[in-house]
Amino acid sequence: MLLNNLLGKNKSINIKFILIEIILVTVGVLMAIAVNNWNTSRLIKIEVDNYLLEIRSEIQGGIKYQNINIERFESMSNNLLRVMKIIERNDLDSIPYLNKLIWPIGTTWPISYELPILEEFMDKDYLNTVQNDSLKKTLKMYNRIKESAIGMAAFNEKQYLDKVESFINKNIEYLEIIESEIWETKNINNHPRIKTNFKELYNDLEFWNILTLKTETFFIELNHVKSHKRIFLLIEKYLNQYLDNN
Repeated sequence: MLLNNLLGKNKSINIKFILIEIILVTVGVLMAIAVNNWNTSRLIKIEVDNYLLEIRSEIQGGIKYQNINIERFESMSNNLLRVMKIIERNDLDSIPYLNKLIWPIGTTWPISYELPILEEFMDKDYLNTVQNDSLKKTLKMYNRIKESAIGMAAFNEKQYLDKVESFINKNIEYLEIIESEIWETKNINNHPRIKTNFKELYNDLEFWNILTLKTETFFIELNHVKSHKRIFLLIEKYLNQYLDNN
C-alpha cells in the first residue's frame, strides 16, 4: 500500500527506472572489479617478468659456478687415478710427484647452490603464474638440485671424517700435500724431521681403499654437477624464450 502511494500512477515506469538503475549499478560494479583484476594481473605479470630477468642472471652465474666445479672435479679425479696407476705399477720413481697429485684427499669439496631471487620467487608462489609449462617444470627442479647437493656434501663430510681424516693424521704430513699461502707467509713449510713414507703407503691397503673411495666419490660428484648443469641450461633456454616473447 505504501509502495503504491509512493509510486502513484507512474508505478510501472518507476519500477522500470529502478530496475535499470540496479542493472547499471551492478554492471558498473562488475566492470570495476574486472578492471581492478586486470590491473592487478598486469602488475603481477610485470613483477614476475622482472623476477625472471634477475633469475636468468642467477642461473647464468650458476652455470659458470658449475663449469668451474666440473673442471675441478675432472682434475682431482684424474690426479687420483694417476696415483692409483703409479701404485698399481709399483712405480717408485714417481714418489717425488705424489705429493702434487694426492692433494684432493686432504679435505672435502662441497657444491652449494644459493639462488636467493629464485627462492624468493618460489616462496611468493609466483611460479604458478608462469604460463610456459616447460619453464615452470624446469624451475621446479631447482629445489631437488639444491637438496641433492646438500645430501652429497653431507655424504662427503661423513666419508672424510669416518675414513680419511684419521688416516691422514697418522700417515701423511699434511703440509706436504696441501699448499697454503697461510703457512708460506708464516715461513712454515713441512715438518723438519718427519716426512711421509710414500714407499710404505704403496703396500698399505687402507691407503689404496681411501684412494678408491675418494676417486669414486669425485666421479659421482662430477656426474651430479654435469646433470645439474643440463637442468640449468634448460632453465636458461626456456627463460630466454619466455622473456623474448614478452
